Amino acid sequence: MKEENKNIDKKKRELSKEDIERLEILQKADEVKGEQLSINIDSELTIENQAVKLLGQTIDDPVEKFQLYYHGLTKLLKDNLPKGKENEQVRRIVYDEKNVLINRGAKKDEKGIRGSDGRMAYIEDLEFAIQIVADWISKKGSPSELYMAFWDKNEELEYGHQD
Repeated sequence: MKEENKNIDKKKRELSKEDIERLEILQKADEVKGEQLSINIDSELTIENQAVKLLGQTIDDPVEKFQLYYHGLTKLLKDNLPKGKENEQVRRIVYDEKNVLINRGAKKDEKGIRGSDGRMAYIEDLEFAIQIVADWISKKGSPSELYMAFWDKNEELEYGHQD
C-alpha cells in the first residue's frame, strides 16, 4: 500500500517552471561543497577549501563569553560604580558608552533599541572593556573617568558615542 501512495504522490506532483528552476539551483549547490574559486597574489586561479580555512580560526566560546560578561565586566561595574536610585543615571551613561564599545559601535535608536546584544560581543571586545574597568578600579577613578576611558576607546576605534 505504501508503494502505491508513493507512485500516486509522484504522479500528482506537477512542477511549474519556477519549481524546476529552484530544483536546478539546489542541484547545482550540491556539486561543490566547501570550495571556492579565488585568485592568488600571482593572479593564478586557485580553489580554496572553506572548511579547512575555518579550522585555523578562533571560534567564540559561549561559556567564556558568559564568564567574561557576567562574572567579569558586569560584576566589576556593579561592584564599583555608585549604587542607589540617585546614581541610576550615572550608571546608565557609563553603561551606554561601554555598550557602544562592546557592540562595535552599535548605538540605541530613538526607540532605545540597540539592535546588538553585549552578551554576544566578541571575546576580544569584552576583554578590552574589562581591561578599561580594571585600570579604572586600580586608579580608584571616578565614574566620569571611567566614562571618558570608554569614550576615548570608542574615539580610537571610530565607533562614535551614544547620543
